[in-house]
Amino acid sequence: MASGISRHVPQGDELLLLMRCTGYRFNRNGIATGSALPPGEDDLAQAHQFGWPIAAKEEWTAGEIVDRAVRAAQVLHPDAVLSAFVAGIGGSSPRGRQILISYAWARHLAGAPIEKGTVPDCGLDEIEHIDVTETLVRIACGWSWNEVPVHFLPDLEAAATHGLPEATDRDVDVLRALLALVAEQPQGTTPGQLEKAVARAGLLVRTDKYRRYGVLIGLAELGVLTNPLLPPSFDRFVSRAEVHAAHRRLRGAPRSDITLPLAAWRGGLDLARAAWLTDVCR
Repeated sequence: MASGISRHVPQGDELLLLMRCTGYRFNRNGIATGSALPPGEDDLAQAHQFGWPIAAKEEWTAGEIVDRAVRAAQVLHPDAVLSAFVAGIGGSSPRGRQILISYAWARHLAGAPIEKGTVPDCGLDEIEHIDVTETLVRIACGWSWNEVPVHFLPDLEAAATHGLPEATDRDVDVLRALLALVAEQPQGTTPGQLEKAVARAGLLVRTDKYRRYGVLIGLAELGVLTNPLLPPSFDRFVSRAEVHAAHRRLRGAPRSDITLPLAAWRGGLDLARAAWLTDVCR
């Protein structure tokens, strides 16, 4: 990190401390949510003592982010990333949900074309500002999304430096049940309808709507959930220009809270990729 501290994804008592400091709490269902209570001075002092800046944004250039992301992604093995993602699906480690999205974005950056500016068309501004502590807290709490690539770097560097969780047998069972549920959906099913089916089935423990969308986005970025408009970013570099062009081709009135490539899914499961994801965890 820019501060010289190799920060990790917090867990246990450290996570609870940082949640209080950054404005989050667990509700009665064990799901992290926002908290209106201001952090206590003792909590803030303890976080500072442990090397966690609170409500402080770091400034990174796009070139720095790309260089660091490429280095971190090169340390990670794809199988380890997929196993961690399955651990996130099954719930043994919610931290694993984001890493697939982060890694898929970074793994092809080194060979991506630079058509203008100083970096590939990968969704970064020339100067980015990020609260690293809050980003890592949200990852620990199981949020995952693919819209703001600057948030991927703390995830990648934490994984490269401190390792990733491995899927348990129960996680794999949950994955199989989720894939079977997806396969049952008729053609024409929308992502919103799929999320509701997942919620009714109660497969993803301690998740709300947006955490379930995050898991489905990861499956779409891997190409397990298929779509006709955009290739999976796990396979090759996908520019922002391609994403914008695909968005213009979406049928109907696409929801603003569902992003591509998931937004273009209308039923369908790549059985070979589904089997590959399951087999990685054996």
